[in-house]
Amino acid sequence: MRGGGEYMGTGVKRVYLLDYGWLSGEMGYFIPDPSTWTEKLQNKMRLPEWVEIPVTGAVIEHEEGFVLMDLGSHPEAEKVWTKPVWEVFPMTKYSDENRVENQLKKINLKPEDISFVVFTHLHLDHAGAGYLFSDIKTPLVAHKKEVMWAAYLMFLGKVGAYQPCDMDHLKGANWYLFDGESFELLPGIDLMWVGAHTPGSIIMRVVTNAGNTYIFTGDFVHLPKELEVESKGWLLSDLDEYIIGLKKIKVLARRPKTHIVISHDPELWKKYPKAPKFLE
Repeated sequence: MRGGGEYMGTGVKRVYLLDYGWLSGEMGYFIPDPSTWTEKLQNKMRLPEWVEIPVTGAVIEHEEGFVLMDLGSHPEAEKVWTKPVWEVFPMTKYSDENRVENQLKKINLKPEDISFVVFTHLHLDHAGAGYLFSDIKTPLVAHKKEVMWAAYLMFLGKVGAYQPCDMDHLKGANWYLFDGESFELLPGIDLMWVGAHTPGSIIMRVVTNAGNTYIFTGDFVHLPKELEVESKGWLLSDLDEYIIGLKKIKVLARRPKTHIVISHDPELWKKYPKAPKFLE
C-alpha cells in the first residue's frame, strides 16, 4: 500500500485456467452417501450415482516468470494406468487439445517457458505430464509430505491414485520441496499445506496486481457442495485436517475480492473462462 492507501500490486499479471479433459467417478468418492446398508438392501434396484468432473490446471503469469499448477492426466491414461484405477476413475472426455503442451500453446507458451511447476498433490489426474518437465529440469515444487507419502506407497506396492507411469518420470527431476504450513513461491503466490485428502495436499492462494485473490483448492475440495456440508466422501484421509482446512478457506474467502477456484467443479467452465482468456 502507498501512503494514500493505493494498492501497489504483487507482480501477478494474469491467471489462465487450463482444460485437461473430464474424468468420472462414483459420487461417494466426493460426497458422503448417508444411506445405510439396510436402506440399500431394501432398495435392490438403486444404482450408484456417478459424476463427471473437469480436470484442470492453471498458469500464473508473474513479472518474474510463469508458474504452472498441476499437470492433468497422462494422455495415454487408458493404456498406462493400472486397470482397477481406470475402471474407478475413467477419463471420459479427452483429446489432443487437452494435452498440457497444447493448452500452453493457447497462451503462446512452451514447456520450456515455465519457471515453476507446482503440484497440489501427486495423484494421477494432477501429475500425468511430468515427463514434459523432468528432462528439461524445470523446478518442481510440492510439499515434502506429499513426495514422501507417494514414494512410501510405491515402495510398498500400494499403487492406487499414485500411478507408477507418473512416478517413474518424476524420479530424479529437479525437485524443490517445502515443509511446514506455508511457502511464498513468488510475491502474491502462496502455497499452503492443508493435508486431509493426501498427507501433503496443498492449496494455492494467488493475489493479482488488480487486487483479486484466487484460492485454488486442488483436491482438498472436489465439489462446491463440500463447502456447504463440510464433509468429504471416500477420498478423505484425515477428518481433523479437513475441517481445519475448510474453516481456513472459508475465513480467507470472507475477504473482499476473493474467489474460490475448485479445480474439479462440474460448473467450473460456467463460472470462469478457459485459456486463452484470463483472470486478473
